[in-house]
Amino acid sequence: MEEEGQQQPTTNQQQSSLDILLNLDKQAADLKAQHKNNASYENVVYANWARSEIQSARSSALATKSIFTHCFVAHSLAASPIRFVYAIAMLFLAVVIQVVVPFIILITRQPIIDLPNACPNQSSFKTKIIGFALSFYFVFQTLQLCLNKLRGLNFLHSFVDLGFGRSLFLKLGILSQLLGMAGAGGAQYMLNIGNADGAFIVLVLQSLAMNFCLTVDQNLMGHKQGIDTSARVLAVSKDHLLCNGVGIGEDGESIPQQSFDGIKQMNLRQNFILVMISCPGLAWVIALTYCM
Repeated sequence: MEEEGQQQPTTNQQQSSLDILLNLDKQAADLKAQHKNNASYENVVYANWARSEIQSARSSALATKSIFTHCFVAHSLAASPIRFVYAIAMLFLAVVIQVVVPFIILITRQPIIDLPNACPNQSSFKTKIIGFALSFYFVFQTLQLCLNKLRGLNFLHSFVDLGFGRSLFLKLGILSQLLGMAGAGGAQYMLNIGNADGAFIVLVLQSLAMNFCLTVDQNLMGHKQGIDTSARVLAVSKDHLLCNGVGIGEDGESIPQQSFDGIKQMNLRQNFILVMISCPGLAWVIALTYCM
C-alpha cells in the first residue's frame, strides 16, 4: 500500500507533464491556424509570441559569443586602448580565416588543378559514403549557424542601437558569415574532389578545417572575454531598451508595433536564408558525392 501511495504522485506528475507538453503543441497549432487572419501586434496571443521570439533571439546573441558581437559592445579606444586594439586584431584574423582563406582555395583551384575536370567520378564506394556524410554534416552545420549565430547578430542589428559605427561590426559579421559559408562550401568541394583517392583521414581533416573556418570568430573568444561580452550584451538588450527604448511590452498585453514588425521581418530574413542554404546545399551534397 505504501509503495502504491508513493507511485501515485509520480504517475500524476508524468501525466501533468504530458498534458503541459500537449498543450504547448496545441498552442502552436492554434497560433499557426490564426496566422493568416489575426497576425496583429494588438492581438495578445501574437504579442506573446513576438515577445518569446525576441527573447529567444536575445538568448542566441548571448550564447553564441563571437568576435563580431564582442566588437559591437567592446570598450572604446579612449576607455581601454589595449582591449580595443586586441579586439580589432582578432576581428581582422577572423575575417581572413573565415573569408579570405576559402576564396583563395577557390580562385587558385589548387586541389583540382591537375584533374581533367571538376567531376572525375573516380573514387570508391567507401570514399563516396564518407564524402556524403561529411558534406551533409557541413550543410547541417551551416543551418545551425543560421539558427544561432546569425540569428543573434541579426537580433542585435535589428533591436539594439549603439550607433552607426558599432553597427558596422554586426554588418561585417553577417556578411563575413554568409561569404564564409559560400567560400568554405566551394573549397570543401574542391578539396574532397582533389583528395578523393587519398587516405580517409585526409577527407575528415579537411572537412574539419572548413568547419573551423566557419566558427573561427567564436573560437577566438577566450572564456573571460566571452563572459564580459555576454554581460555587456545583456546590459544593452534589456526589454525596455529594445527598438530605441520602445520596448516589447508586458506579458498578457499588446506589443509595440515597431517591435512586432521587427521580429516578423527578422524571421522572414532568417527563413529566406535557410531556404537558400538548404536547397542548394542538398544539390551540393549530391553533386559532391557523385563527382568524387
